[in-house]
Amino acid sequence: MISPGLKNTGLNAQRKFSNGIYYLFILCLLVASGCCNVRQRTNFAAPVIIPGIIRAMKTAGFWTAKIENPDKIILDAGEIQQFNLKTERELGLIVDLVKAPEVYNGKSIKNDLEKEIKSFSKGTYYTANSKPAEKGFYEMIRQNMNLSGMENQVIARYGFLSHYDNQRLLPTEMLLTKEPGDVEFDELQNSSLDLGTPLIILHETKSGSWVYTQTPSSCGWFKKEKVALCSADKFKELLSGKNFVIVTAGKADIFLDEKLTKYYDYVRMGAKFTFNETANTSVFEINIPSRDKEGKLFTQKAYVKREDANIGYLPYTQRNIIEQAFKLINSPYGWGGLNGEQDCSSYIQEVFSTVGIALPRNSAAQAKTGIPLGDFKGGSDTGEKLKIIRQQAVPGATILQMRGHIILYIGIYNNTPYVIHETHGYGEVVDSQNISWIVNRVIVSNLSLGEGSKKGSLISRIINIRLVK
Repeated sequence: MISPGLKNTGLNAQRKFSNGIYYLFILCLLVASGCCNVRQRTNFAAPVIIPGIIRAMKTAGFWTAKIENPDKIILDAGEIQQFNLKTERELGLIVDLVKAPEVYNGKSIKNDLEKEIKSFSKGTYYTANSKPAEKGFYEMIRQNMNLSGMENQVIARYGFLSHYDNQRLLPTEMLLTKEPGDVEFDELQNSSLDLGTPLIILHETKSGSWVYTQTPSSCGWFKKEKVALCSADKFKELLSGKNFVIVTAGKADIFLDEKLTKYYDYVRMGAKFTFNETANTSVFEINIPSRDKEGKLFTQKAYVKREDANIGYLPYTQRNIIEQAFKLINSPYGWGGLNGEQDCSSYIQEVFSTVGIALPRNSAAQAKTGIPLGDFKGGSDTGEKLKIIRQQAVPGATILQMRGHIILYIGIYNNTPYVIHETHGYGEVVDSQNISWIVNRVIVSNLSLGEGSKKGSLISRIINIRLVK
């Protein structure tokens, strides 16, 4: 996830002039409104056109047309399977739930949960009323976590999300922020997952309202009312289905009838469902997990537009990855997937999931996968980074990591490398003043974005270049 270093102060005026004129205009507004210390107001809504970008760059075709053979297979199905196995077994960054153990070490789980709440209680965090969270706040949560009731051996239980839900680091819907009122960055938000996500239940709160779970790429708490429980055999049967569709739209609506009038939920790119053959050529009939009154799983038929999904995974080609990435252009930023959106790492994860590549959840872990092209943690000049990108990076198959951020390389234009990424914002210097432009969406940019600012340009911040292969 991208570091929340750029915060939105709520000033959403559109930039209608050049940077210098626009900044002067904002200062005039602030002075006119009686604001004396105007130089402290440095966060503004970013322009629609990001610096260094022309209109045509905002479509996939502009970039795929520059690739000699954009439909060449990068990895076939067998090679993707080996890639995922390496990420799982050698790197330990994802989990194959079908092969997961049936019994877990309760002491280890308890220790992890203790560390999590202790980490928060030792820091300074603010609640929704902008006041520091007190000891009583954490003690209430700790008591509900029921850690004293955890057995030394935990027998796994199995289930699926029956609706979208937020995955929390602690079992509460209350938010914690690092700065007062900074509600866009809830530090308890770990991820958000869609209808149909498989999970293994490892613990339950005393209230019975929350369950602690393992998903394929992360651990965290879900509301129990969103989980449909099933047997181990049923769990493995559903996950092993050979006939499936993968959602390729940025968001796909799910309906309970073929006429698409009974809305149920929506899912995001990469969601996967088994399907049934039908004569209807405009929709896929899929099977979704649902929850009965006792919390047990039953499957029901549902429908998704054919244009929003694909039978099986897409071939792993540069064209497919770039086209999938651009389906989310301008999609809102969501820290930890808040509000059903995506942050920088879940954006990358969703795009690659459409070709069957299982990437870890966060940016640091994603940058451990694939083939290293350059490691710059020890420092390096931008010239060396640019040389590697120009000579070795593959558009649509290369990820560039910064501390707290990750981006997808899409190609060269006029000898300048360009990327697409989900970002909260970037810095710029205007009249010797550091300005934070709030973006909050998926954008195309070059690597000089942020040059001269406190954080520096994207190229100066790159610490790792990886080929997803």
